[in-house]
Amino acid sequence: MLKKSIAFIAILVGAMGLARAGAPVVELIDVPTAEILDRYGFNTSFRFYSDGGMLAKTYFGVFPRLNVGFGLDAEGFVGDEAVGLNKPTLNVRFRFYDGQRNLPALALGYDGQGLFYNEETDKYNQREKGLYLVGSGEVFVPDLSLHAGANIYEFSNDHLYGFMGLRYMYKDLLGLTGEWDNVRNGRDSRLNLGGSWWLTPSFALELAVRDLWAAGREPERIVRLSYTGGF
Repeated sequence: MLKKSIAFIAILVGAMGLARAGAPVVELIDVPTAEILDRYGFNTSFRFYSDGGMLAKTYFGVFPRLNVGFGLDAEGFVGDEAVGLNKPTLNVRFRFYDGQRNLPALALGYDGQGLFYNEETDKYNQREKGLYLVGSGEVFVPDLSLHAGANIYEFSNDHLYGFMGLRYMYKDLLGLTGEWDNVRNGRDSRLNLGGSWWLTPSFALELAVRDLWAAGREPERIVRLSYTGGF
């Protein structure tokens, strides 16, 4: 446990060396956005979930409009049990339209990271976004943004899913988020609620409850630390 904590703190402190203001929100709780990092920018997040799991996820601004990153899921990271690492996953996002006053920004992406790995099926119980199209823009009042789109993770069954999320930012300090994810039928869709606190313009602490009011599934509480910087 002590070695795990020291390693995590070392990674976090190392990342904090290159802070900058105005960090884009590349992901809500589970819903992606059309925001991207500038070239040479990066975002690193550590998401602590049920049963001591930790999901590390990164995004890098490798070219203008293009972000590439990876996810690494570690089961049992917090606690005395042996850590089980699942295979790394890839994420890519390309924003092809920056939006205008009454039109959203649009991005096409791929995210291979799912949640709750199942060894029997060799797949995640809550599947990855896969290929997705997302639009993001400000709606109704200042600082309230809507992020909505569609995704498909298996082309063999032609099942198309939808997602949407609202985020309200208060003075670039506090954020409130609501999501409706995995939308295809009511039984399998997920409602998520969360809040975030920006301790600095680049570092945020986020708390969320996932999968609210779902029949046969217990809500999940998560904590996520997110940091955005540049090289």
